[in-house]
Amino acid sequence: MATYVNMGLYTPETEEEETYSPIIYIDEEIVQILNTEHEFIAQFTYEELRGIMAIMAAEQEKQHLFIKAQIKSN
Repeated sequence: MATYVNMGLYTPETEEEETYSPIIYIDEEIVQILNTEHEFIAQFTYEELRGIMAIMAAEQEKQHLFIKAQIKSN
């Protein structure tokens, strides 16, 4: 069963365009990002999203280890 979710605010790089809240379409196979007119912006499979989340977790862990090393240095 598909779900639509309104997510945070997106501000385009050009000042002429207004800020809007993208719509996220979620079903059992994909996640799509749509603009307010339901025009396609991006699509991810769950495998791609898992990869993105793994990279984000690794970056957070790297930052945590960096902070811990700085504390030990002081």
